[in-house]
Amino acid sequence: MMTAEAFTERLVLGTAQFGLAYGINNTLGRPTDAVLQHILTDAHAAGVPLLDTAAAYGDSEARLGHWLSKQPTGAFELVTKVGAASAAEVLSSVQASLSRLQQPQVYGVLFHDFGAFQQQPEAWQGLLAAQAADYTQRIGISLYHPWQAEWLLEHGYKPQLLQVPYNVLDQRFAALLPHLANAGIEVHGRSAFLQGLLLRPLHTLPSFFEPLRPKLVQMRAMLAEAGIPLEAGLLLFAATAPGMARVVIGVDSPENLQANLAAGAYLAQVEQLREQLQALAEPTDTYILPYAWPTQR
Repeated sequence: MMTAEAFTERLVLGTAQFGLAYGINNTLGRPTDAVLQHILTDAHAAGVPLLDTAAAYGDSEARLGHWLSKQPTGAFELVTKVGAASAAEVLSSVQASLSRLQQPQVYGVLFHDFGAFQQQPEAWQGLLAAQAADYTQRIGISLYHPWQAEWLLEHGYKPQLLQVPYNVLDQRFAALLPHLANAGIEVHGRSAFLQGLLLRPLHTLPSFFEPLRPKLVQMRAMLAEAGIPLEAGLLLFAATAPGMARVVIGVDSPENLQANLAAGAYLAQVEQLREQLQALAEPTDTYILPYAWPTQR
């Protein structure tokens, strides 16, 4: 059985909300500098090893770089994302990210958009060049669909790092995760809370999501009956999925971070519920892929 400490070491602190007003439940906008520093300091003290960011996350990289420049070397490892372009432009983008982050190297660089990469596959040479220059330890892509991972392998690409969506409703990668792990590919799960939808009070559920209500009610009831906080149950379900290496969490306050960290106390209980939670998988992409949600919900 995984320990609470090992669970914390699987966490990756997402930073989209440090540069953007991110998430369906976001009413606070971006955290202030003081709040951001508090979150990062607490995450570091707790032993969270990785930060996840991107060039597209507003000024997230610059804000992280400002904080990291005042910390001991290696306070966090980082994963960032760049757009697919010519190989030279990709390498230049990686260098620009390192400059904003004020770091000589990051743990991983991912392409942010599989579709854009598929349209310009020579971009992969840019990631290889960044790795050869020791700018990054691992290279890969952020994915939305299992077929995209299969396409990469079938076409001879060898990503060392993939990021995929995974939560109680969206389990499309479940069957593929063990195979990716066996191939030596590190997989980071994102969207454990489905951009906050799974945490949203049911009385505020937008009408678009009404068909999900029975599953959301059932999920909350089974977790409550087992004495598991909703946030802890959702996070642990994703973090301990077979084949999942790490899971990205997004927080907007120190209190939110502490709630995530406390989830490790419920490892055994969530594992006992895994099969029941797996039965809640939603087959309709419209409800589990945020890019498919209507603008007005």
